[in-house]
Amino acid sequence: MAHKIIDTNVPLTAAGMNTEASERCEVNCGEVISKIMKGEIVVVLDDDERAISEYRNNMYPDPKGTRAGQFLMYLLLNLRRPSRVRTVSIDVDEQGNHRDYPDSADTWTTEVPRCQRFDPDDKKWVALALRFKKETDQDAPIVNAADRCWLAFESHLEAAGVKLECLCREEREAPSL
Repeated sequence: MAHKIIDTNVPLTAAGMNTEASERCEVNCGEVISKIMKGEIVVVLDDDERAISEYRNNMYPDPKGTRAGQFLMYLLLNLRRPSRVRTVSIDVDEQGNHRDYPDSADTWTTEVPRCQRFDPDDKKWVALALRFKKETDQDAPIVNAADRCWLAFESHLEAAGVKLECLCREEREAPSL
C-alpha cells in the first residue's frame, strides 16, 4: 500500500480552488483524492494534528461538498484506521522547531526570487516525511500540486532523503516563476 503526505494544495486544486492550475492539473489532483478515498493511498499525518489543522484552515469537511471538503471529511472519519490514515509523531522543540527537519535546511536557498528560502509552513511536511521514513524504513512522498517552490527545493529535499511527487510538474517548470 502506498503511503503519501498530501500538501494542502492538492485537495484545493482538485476542488478547482487554484486559479493558477490548469484543467489537467485539477484532474491529476482529483485522481489522487479519488485513490485516497478508495483506500488505495494511505495518508500520513502527524499525531499532534498539525496537518489536520492546516487542512481545516483551508477547507471545510463536507462529504457532499467539494473534493477538498470530501478529502478532509474522509481524513477525520478515518484518523484511527491505520489502513487509511497512518499517524506518526513529529518531534517539536520548545520554540516550535521540528527536530526531524534537516539541520542544513535553514540554509537552503535557490536563485528563484519567489522561492529563495524554504517556506516555514512546509517544514511540517518535510519533518513528517523524515519521521515516517525513520519509523518504517519506507518513503512517503510529499505530493504537491501547484507550488513552484517545492520544485525549486527538490534537489535539497532529495539530498535530505525526502521524495517529492509533483502532479503538475510540466506547468510548474515553466520559466515564468
